[in-house]
Amino acid sequence: MERPTRIVIAGGGVAALEAAIALRATAGPEPSITLIAPNEDFVYQPLTVAEPFALGPTPHLPLQQFATDLDVELVRASVEAVGESHAVLLDGGGFVAYDKLIVAMGAPREAVYPNATTFRGENDVESVHGLIQDVEMGLIRRVAFVVPSGVAWTLPLYELALMTAQRAFEMNVDVELTLVTPEDRPLGVFGAKAATDVEQRLQEASIRLVQRTVAEIPARGMLLLEPGGEQIEADRVIALPISRGPAIRGLPNDPDGFIPIDSFARVPGTDGIYAAGDGANFPLKQGGLACQQADAAAEHIAWSLGKLEEPQPFRPVLRGQLLTGKKPQFMRRDVDAPSESDEVSGDRPLWWPTTKVAGKYLAAYLAEYDTSSAGSEDIAPGVRRRAFLSPGSDDALEVPLRGYEYTGRWGAASP
Repeated sequence: MERPTRIVIAGGGVAALEAAIALRATAGPEPSITLIAPNEDFVYQPLTVAEPFALGPTPHLPLQQFATDLDVELVRASVEAVGESHAVLLDGGGFVAYDKLIVAMGAPREAVYPNATTFRGENDVESVHGLIQDVEMGLIRRVAFVVPSGVAWTLPLYELALMTAQRAFEMNVDVELTLVTPEDRPLGVFGAKAATDVEQRLQEASIRLVQRTVAEIPARGMLLLEPGGEQIEADRVIALPISRGPAIRGLPNDPDGFIPIDSFARVPGTDGIYAAGDGANFPLKQGGLACQQADAAAEHIAWSLGKLEEPQPFRPVLRGQLLTGKKPQFMRRDVDAPSESDEVSGDRPLWWPTTKVAGKYLAAYLAEYDTSSAGSEDIAPGVRRRAFLSPGSDDALEVPLRGYEYTGRWGAASP
């Protein structure tokens, strides 16, 4: 008997989980899927911005639970390199053979400013939480939020700034907030309408916006803005990190260490290797786009196995949910669209379920997991959660909604 195709997914984040579900949905139960991840849990990083404000802990999903649901083998390890003979080399020795490989390992994030608090996600929650507590007690009067040059995704900093302003208002504390960014307009990647809405939110929150500007922080509490040379004093500074490519040995990398991909997420010059997520060389780094790249890879693999008639290439559509401390702002933009006619921005949800990451399969899985995790030990493996495997087309995410029908822990806080 012919052995089943061996598909290996390297990574334990958004793109890796989306790829596994998409493969099961398109290729069926026959391929053998192995997930290689160093982490025990999937951490929903987009919601880590809420934790410093005591809005609830960041959701976690045990990867073993996910592997059981999807009939996937889980290997707890880090990938050191990709060998020439269709094998993934693991740290500490050992290897896993593959016929098809999806690299979805993310990208390291590095601090730029030694004299600032860098927010990279879960590991920096405590330091930002302490800063917010100082704001609440009136110990801090001036906070600057800085986007360094080269940051590929700026939305979390706007969330931190807006939620800080809302918390200060709730505590009746006067605080001077400044946001410095090299962007031409705030969150301009979502288009003109979204940028205008964000500008209005910042103005209403009394946050000073400094655009088209790069900040240097030569000393703690001091910002030097270029061009112009303006100096700003701040009690504390919160900055975003920059992403570096994973530079995986055995794979092609661009000068910054990112993995090149084509429109089907294939890695050029390799046999059966795909890449998705922050480690790929697409310039925007965002969870929804990572899911779309993973879908393109999964569909192409399913097509190569004769399980799908026609795979769909990666077509970047940005769907973003901006947390503000009040009603979130929902934004949508087709990155490749020739005009701005399809750009949408407002406080009404634009996709369903309204999880923070609008993944075609992952959003449905997380919503289903959230509603069925209580008492899930009574559900036999292989019987639980089936609906997420057939969510329809990518456009099915976008359905008319009356309001906040879904406000689970994977999406926005209640308005």
